Amino acid sequence: MNYHEYIASREWRQNPARLAELEASGFRCRLCNGDCTGSALEVHHRTYANLGNEQRSDLTTLCRSCHRVVTDHFRRLRYAPRVPAFANVRSALDNPSPLFDPTFKETL
Repeated sequence: MNYHEYIASREWRQNPARLAELEASGFRCRLCNGDCTGSALEVHHRTYANLGNEQRSDLTTLCRSCHRVVTDHFRRLRYAPRVPAFANVRSALDNPSPLFDPTFKETL
C-alpha cells in the first residue's frame, strides 16, 4: 500500500498512535494552538520510518494551515541543495519568427 492509499485508509484513521496524539494535543494544533474541530485537524508524520506502525512520538497534530506551512518548509529544505536546470533558449531567440505577417491585408 502506498502512502496516499494508507492516509485515506481506515487503518490510518483508526490508528491508536494517531488517536493518542490527537487526544494528547487536546484536539488543538501544536503550532498555533488553534481550537480546530473535525476535519480541520491533521496528523503530520515527523518521520516515515515507521509508516504503518507509527508511534505517538512520530506524529504531531497540526491544523490544515500549519500543516501546509510545515510541509512546504521541509520540501524547501530538501530541494534547496539542488541546482536548477536551465534550458538553453538562446537559439530560439536568435531567429525569432514575426508575431504578425506584414504582408497580410485585412479586408472588410
